[in-house]
Amino acid sequence: MLHIVDDFPLEHSFLENTHSGDTLILKDNAVYAAKQEYLKEAFTKRTLTHLNLCVSKADLLLRNISNRELIQGVAIVDSFDDYQSDLETIAVRSCN
Repeated sequence: MLHIVDDFPLEHSFLENTHSGDTLILKDNAVYAAKQEYLKEAFTKRTLTHLNLCVSKADLLLRNISNRELIQGVAIVDSFDDYQSDLETIAVRSCN
């Protein structure tokens, strides 16, 4: 399942309802969840390592987050705007 998240921090109730292999697109302030320092808690670390994480390059630049600070395996997407119409037809928009 595809989840689009824009709030930070990620809520435990939200993470509990994800399944291994789900994709999380982290936008706006949610990109902070892709930083290595966010993985201090064991539950969050176990959960995020089983998910496909994508972040917006623009959101990283706006928040001055470098690629070196990200969790290993995070995909950086240049622009979600190009795919927004497709995402809305297949995505479950998740709010936390």
